[in-house]
Amino acid sequence: MYKLDPSCGLTANQIGTIKFSMKQHVNQKLPELPEEEELRLFFEGRDAWTYSWRLLEQNALDPAHPLRIEVDATLKKEFCHYPLRSRYTFLCQLELQPDIQASVKSIREVSA
Repeated sequence: MYKLDPSCGLTANQIGTIKFSMKQHVNQKLPELPEEEELRLFFEGRDAWTYSWRLLEQNALDPAHPLRIEVDATLKKEFCHYPLRSRYTFLCQLELQPDIQASVKSIREVSA
């Protein structure tokens, strides 16, 4: 496994855009906290989840080869009193395109 950083051949801007896009897709699949808690976090500009990224597969010789990235979403400790599972893992497949935001092709949850 590799880190998702500029050493993998992507620029820092590409990596930031990919992470942002994947985070938006993953957020749609995560459970929500109670509405008043979500609203408070929204106004504070915060999130209840912490994300970590691992590059599983990349072919540096063939840039058209899809990237596979594993995303772990972990519930922050301050929200663990809610009856939610505290960790979710997703497998993301990307195909790099000129419009980097359209690179995410599939995201599926890995069985718990």
